[in-house]
Amino acid sequence: MSELKLQHLEKIYDNKVQAVFDFDLDVKQGELIVIVGPSGCGKSTTLRMVAGLEDITSGKLIIDGKDVTQMPPKSRDIAMVFQNYALYGHMTVYENMAFSLMLRKENKNVIHQKVLAAAEILDLTDQLNKKPAQLSGGQRQRVAMGRAIVRTPKVFLFDEPLSNLDAKLRAATRREILLLHKRLGATMLYVTHDQTEALTLADRIVCMSMGRIRQTGTPLELYDEPADLFVAGFIGLPPMNFFDVAIKGGQAVNVGFCAELTAEETELLKGYEGKTVTLGVRPENIVRGGNITVDVVSNENLGQSTLVNGTVGSQKITCKFRDWCRYRYSDKVQVSFGKKHFFDKETTNAIR
Repeated sequence: MSELKLQHLEKIYDNKVQAVFDFDLDVKQGELIVIVGPSGCGKSTTLRMVAGLEDITSGKLIIDGKDVTQMPPKSRDIAMVFQNYALYGHMTVYENMAFSLMLRKENKNVIHQKVLAAAEILDLTDQLNKKPAQLSGGQRQRVAMGRAIVRTPKVFLFDEPLSNLDAKLRAATRREILLLHKRLGATMLYVTHDQTEALTLADRIVCMSMGRIRQTGTPLELYDEPADLFVAGFIGLPPMNFFDVAIKGGQAVNVGFCAELTAEETELLKGYEGKTVTLGVRPENIVRGGNITVDVVSNENLGQSTLVNGTVGSQKITCKFRDWCRYRYSDKVQVSFGKKHFFDKETTNAIR
């Protein structure tokens, strides 16, 4: 287990395009950090800088107190698991997992013990003599993880490792990665655009947008207390509903509704009296019964819950009710808002 410090990392390409701005993060020993954000936000570039596959324009990379910023990849003692597995098709599973140790000229008995131990952890013992083409996508990804495990690196890096798997395999492999982390107690940096992976895997999440960190915290902190409008809209599925509202005498007033504010919310927004702010409400925080009228557009039954898509006035809204219900197009449902989030219109930051 190792500590990892990314100190104000920046990446500027030769064409003067800056991909990463002032990325600053301390990763504790044994911590699983997930970097999440939309495509092109700089998360994979950051991971590649840690791996040594991209030069660091400025800032420092520290592993266990040692500055490795200028070290080549092979000297950083980091193992990376890629999206596309990167397995050798002509080699068996055993040979793929043993390959990096063979290059190091490790003792054959040591190699054998490490490969067998990794295969047992990943449930690959019966697959060791097969070629990658004979394996499922999930098994291939486990082989790629096994190849990383046998090296016993200081830090594991995962670059969108589940992107090529179907939904069922993604869920199963997520669980395997989580169990792997618990068993190894390893320090891991994991990149994904999938918020479900971030919320289920991470000790802490780093949410990025346009090359910058927008918020760092536990999954619950990012879900329950988003720092700004971007994080609020990116984390959570279905995404948060947003409305422009005027704050007037203990109420949030919109052209389509008038929502009563609690005493706590009124105190929070006392500096915004008479001004317009952005109100955010998660679909699961909308409950039936109240003075807000939703005109139903569609009804999606999900088993234990139902998504109701509709409009309030002319604005779209999504409600998530925790039971099975059937509404038809043009039905009207009366609702009220539970937990509300408020954001400053100019800065887009959460109003605390």
